[in-house]
Amino acid sequence: MNWMLLLIVIMILGMMLFAFLVRYFIHIERMALIKKGYIPPALASPILKRGSFGLLLAGLITAFSGLGLLAGLYYGLGKGYWLIGGFLPTGVGLALVFAYMLGGVKTGGQALTSADREDGTQETTADLNRE
Repeated sequence: MNWMLLLIVIMILGMMLFAFLVRYFIHIERMALIKKGYIPPALASPILKRGSFGLLLAGLITAFSGLGLLAGLYYGLGKGYWLIGGFLPTGVGLALVFAYMLGGVKTGGQALTSADREDGTQETTADLNRE
């Protein structure tokens, strides 16, 4: 048996287990905050909202990764149908960048607060500003 391959598989499984445990503890923490009546900041303002910097960053990373993959496939294997593996992430990245550019300015007002209405639903900051 190849010990190097076994070591690589064990390391990958260990990283996957670590990532799962981190996500699980974040979930437990978030559920505890919600039970106490607090709304976690990640739920009140998601990172990939319209016109956010996160959308631009994700688009640029995806587009340049696609360009690198496209160049590697072209110079390594030449022209062929396998170049679709580089065109797809490039197209997705460019679409994210265009979505950021066309998204416009963020208008606040729909972030959730912990103020409850009489019927048990949540009030938004827009509802609080109207009162």
